[in-house]
Amino acid sequence: MKNFKHKKPSYSEGVVAKKHLGQHFLNDLTVAERIAGLLKDETLDGIIEIGPGTGVMTKFLFEKWKEKLFCIELDSESVNYLKTADWSQGLKVIEGDFLRMDLNDLGLRGRIAVIGNYPYNISTQIVFKILEEGAGTDFKVVQFAGMFQKEVAERLASGHGNKDYGITSVLLQAYFECKYEFTVEENAFNPPPKVKSGVIDCRWNEQNKDYSFRNLKVVVKQAFSQRRKTLSNALKPLLNGENSIKIREEWMGKRAEQLSVYDFEEIAILFANATR
Repeated sequence: MKNFKHKKPSYSEGVVAKKHLGQHFLNDLTVAERIAGLLKDETLDGIIEIGPGTGVMTKFLFEKWKEKLFCIELDSESVNYLKTADWSQGLKVIEGDFLRMDLNDLGLRGRIAVIGNYPYNISTQIVFKILEEGAGTDFKVVQFAGMFQKEVAERLASGHGNKDYGITSVLLQAYFECKYEFTVEENAFNPPPKVKSGVIDCRWNEQNKDYSFRNLKVVVKQAFSQRRKTLSNALKPLLNGENSIKIREEWMGKRAEQLSVYDFEEIAILFANATR
């Protein structure tokens, strides 16, 4: 893994990190530029940055994407800074909670990317919101990238057969091709967190699905609900009853972590057909 020289911003933000919001402001220009650089697709119609904070990564995004960039920030102090900084004239800053927003209300159109230094305490909820609402009325999230707690990033990008592979791994990778990009050390933040961070890049796989996200979510959550048990036991509620399904015999003696994303998709299709 390449080691990046720690470079701090040369300007003063004047924004204090708030513990109740789980804020750890990225304070390394090299890391910020590297993450922002993950968005290379010139056909993108819009960019959403979640939790820009002191704007260290925002500055790089705004230089490239200009009016296509939307920043969503809950902290009013950060919002005030982002709206008044010398470099941010014309930057679209929306004050509010991303998790409570209807993304259709933002006026997004076309192919959208979502990026951010995601707060550790709500990062998994952000993933679920992207999966549940990422295909809006007039837009589709085709790239989802950014920084998570290292263990969460590893889990999201993990392949089957790995101990990190779980519910969020399957659900995200069913729709996105995910790659773990690099690790970020604690001293890249102010204040430094107690854990390392990891950056992932996920690209929409463009495949049509014969099941809904809800179908897949039910199947995957049930399979991993008793992780140490074989699927013949873990999936009993789906294998018996009025709308029962029949899965491959070869899977019955396996545990959930041994099935690939494609295997789970096959089970989701069976479940979708059984419950129509």
